[in-house]
Amino acid sequence: MRIFQVDAFTNTRYTGNPATVVLDADGQDDATLMAIAREFPHAEAAFVFAADAPTHDVRVRFYNARKEAPFVGHATIAAHAVLLAAGRRGLGVCRQMSGTGILDVAVHAHPTGADPGGALIEFRQSVPELGNPLPLKTTLRVAEALRLPGARLHDTLPARLATKGGTRLLLPIADAEGLAMIEPNFGTLAALGAELGADGFFVFAHRAAPDDGSTDSRMFCPALGIPEDPVSGNAHAMLATYLWQDGRLAGRPSFTGRQGLKMRRPGEVRVTAEIERGELLAVRIAGRAVIVSEGTLAA
Repeated sequence: MRIFQVDAFTNTRYTGNPATVVLDADGQDDATLMAIAREFPHAEAAFVFAADAPTHDVRVRFYNARKEAPFVGHATIAAHAVLLAAGRRGLGVCRQMSGTGILDVAVHAHPTGADPGGALIEFRQSVPELGNPLPLKTTLRVAEALRLPGARLHDTLPARLATKGGTRLLLPIADAEGLAMIEPNFGTLAALGAELGADGFFVFAHRAAPDDGSTDSRMFCPALGIPEDPVSGNAHAMLATYLWQDGRLAGRPSFTGRQGLKMRRPGEVRVTAEIERGELLAVRIAGRAVIVSEGTLAA
């Protein structure tokens, strides 16, 4: 099996979100896949299999060092960057089967005609489910666990749980400067996650109109063994749904999400809300990726 180290949501090595990609995983049992993921615990692993039905073009399974995950956004970007570089897919749409079903993964040529590493890879997700606003008392407990002063929370936007594959608590704050102040108490945060049913905490600041509509964020997932996640595609799909429901994407259905700066692994997610007749139909998540290394797993 060929193995690759890939940085996703960036075109600069050693930034963005790292993922391990393993090609030709057909015939490997679950225990072997889990063992490989534990061998490379610094990054989530995407295992690529041949299609087993005419409904899709490729199958991908995702693991972290603890368990299998139904879907991982940055590892999807990484897997298709490898497939493109290996000549196993081209531009256009590829149908991927994974734990959340079949989704379209498109590759768009770099506008300047650069090498495949500059191609934009985009997947389309159905709309995540948003919970009711969190009570302020509970939100302040989360802020305390993050060691974030309550005064840095957003004046009007509430914290809300969002679910798509996993569950994240979306916590809006007043401005991007507040992100640098966060120093989580991971034990308290993990306990709060268990209480709320949240696998992670996505803290974000949104530059509303007349600014560019972009966002800055940090994500903490102690329950998954990930103290801080550099760049998350899935969380940005949740964020797009949140902003849409709050009316903050009106007239501006696309934005850029920036993440990873505090970890010195900056990356960017391009987010587009698909809106038809005033309804949010889906969210498209796009980014670039760069292959850092490749090799072969010993038999």
